[in-house]
Amino acid sequence: MSAVGPTTPVPHRIGILMSPAGRFLECINCQLRIEFPAEARYDTIVKLFEVHPCSRTTPANVSLLRNSGLN
Repeated sequence: MSAVGPTTPVPHRIGILMSPAGRFLECINCQLRIEFPAEARYDTIVKLFEVHPCSRTTPANVSLLRNSGLN
């Protein structure tokens, strides 16, 4: 009999995406994407990834910055 214990969350692998639509930080694994405006600090935006576990089922193109009060 094997017990199912808590799993260790997989860390996001973050890359910078530059496009005509703007700059974004995006997880290479789950494609979670957060807007990264020119005036924003990288370390502040990266912290927004911490509240979302990395999984292949995370919806892409999630814009968290607009609702975070950081813009």
